[in-house]
Amino acid sequence: MKKKENKKSVRTFIIAVIVGVLLLFVLALIKQNPQDVSQQYLTYTSQDLKISFEYPRDWHVDEKDRSILIVSYATRIGKGSTPNKNQIKMFINSASLCQKSLDEDVLLGGCGEGENTKNEILSKDIKKAPSGLFIIYKIKYPTGQMDTFYYLQHYDTILQISKQPDPSQFEKEFEDIINSIRFL
Repeated sequence: MKKKENKKSVRTFIIAVIVGVLLLFVLALIKQNPQDVSQQYLTYTSQDLKISFEYPRDWHVDEKDRSILIVSYATRIGKGSTPNKNQIKMFINSASLCQKSLDEDVLLGGCGEGENTKNEILSKDIKKAPSGLFIIYKIKYPTGQMDTFYYLQHYDTILQISKQPDPSQFEKEFEDIINSIRFL
């Protein structure tokens, strides 16, 4: 009889240890992620650009003249603020396309700002985003300076997106914002 009681006690002890370890694991996960993702992001809707998107709760959004500013620090459009290395500044605008194609617009610098000079397209990457095509151009200006242009195309509508610095420590948030854009 004592052997049966000992086996039962050992089994009970092992089960209690396993349950305890699982409980500690679950509590650690909850502590690591106290809020779900939807509570960490807010939604912004632009009637002018006819889009909505999600952005981190502690960031700031400002809109003026069909241009949306998204920043990780307090500022407004027109202040001319420059982000430091631990911040990000993004703009979403309606792309002002003057050429026959987006490639030509990138090559010629939009509406003639480049006059008779041409940029060089170093690479063009097209990714499928939830609301369209996310197009990334790496270009080289005639001066030798390099830059990255971002566009989100939804049928005939093309948004131009920029960020400073590029790249930044907020690449995941940048990607989350791009993937959350919905056309109204």
